Amino acid sequence: MTNENGDDMDQILRYAMNIHEPAEVAEIKRRLLSEPEAQAHLEVMRKSLNLLNEDRALDPPSFNLAKKTILRVQGVKTQTMRFNQKKQPIYHAENYKNSIRRFDLLVAAGLLIIISGVLAPWLHQARTQAEKLACANNMREFHKSFQHYASLQPDGKFPFVEPNGPRSFAGVYIPTLRQHGLLGDYHSVSCPTNQRKLPTETNLDQLASMYQNKSNQGYQRLTKDAGGDYAYSLGYDNEGSLTGLTNKSAGDAPILADKTNPSTSNMAMNHGGSGNNVLFVGGHVRWLPARKQNGIGDNIFLNEDHKILAGRHLQDHVLAPSHARPYGDSGFPD
Repeated sequence: MTNENGDDMDQILRYAMNIHEPAEVAEIKRRLLSEPEAQAHLEVMRKSLNLLNEDRALDPPSFNLAKKTILRVQGVKTQTMRFNQKKQPIYHAENYKNSIRRFDLLVAAGLLIIISGVLAPWLHQARTQAEKLACANNMREFHKSFQHYASLQPDGKFPFVEPNGPRSFAGVYIPTLRQHGLLGDYHSVSCPTNQRKLPTETNLDQLASMYQNKSNQGYQRLTKDAGGDYAYSLGYDNEGSLTGLTNKSAGDAPILADKTNPSTSNMAMNHGGSGNNVLFVGGHVRWLPARKQNGIGDNIFLNEDHKILAGRHLQDHVLAPSHARPYGDSGFPD
């Protein structure tokens, strides 16, 4: 049953009240046979209507009620009553209030059933769209920082994932931007969808110190957390040399995206696995459904060898989670 359609709910309600059009009978019966949810709503509506009918039921009048009433009135007129003996009329106010309260509750319950069926899917969709938009806006803030950083480099290079050494991991773009004062309160390494805080204080000095001292546990923790909920470009191999993206790269080259699940390689971790926001060098953000490749047939989360490693050439783009390395080594010198 399509909850988003209020007319469908109205049709079931009219059928329960037996005020439907004859032409609707065949369609309603078909839906009741094929849609279990429609059957459930019909049952709830019928039970509510039965309760309402019970409230409206009146006891049948007693035999000779009219004659008895006339004789009673005549008898009262002939009586002489003292003022202080006059009986007060008795009203069953409490019973009347209870009846009204029960009726109101039943009507309210019926309305809630109908309204929730119509509004709940719409509210969920609106919240999902708002979360996607918040994530996309966060990526646009990163793009501004990427462009600013590139303008400070002689070759216009974006934060670069080095082939080896302490800066040889995808999430290095965060401590690199921080070192140049290009991260602000408006940046978040946690996707707004996840509503959680991730550590953002990783800096290049810490990475270099742990790398030189071979502090494997601390270094691995920093490299895993640095990039947060996002995946960054690992660069590509250019005749044996690792090359990163620059502000001169093609505008449709992806540079940042919602990170993926390493076990499935390209299933989104954010947004309930429904897809990925992807930021491109040109500054635009595009929503791509999970497991969908970009317009030129390139899987942007795996290289041509189906691995989370640097691309094999210029058109082989790979966006990887924070801990991933261009060549997959441990990152520590021998």
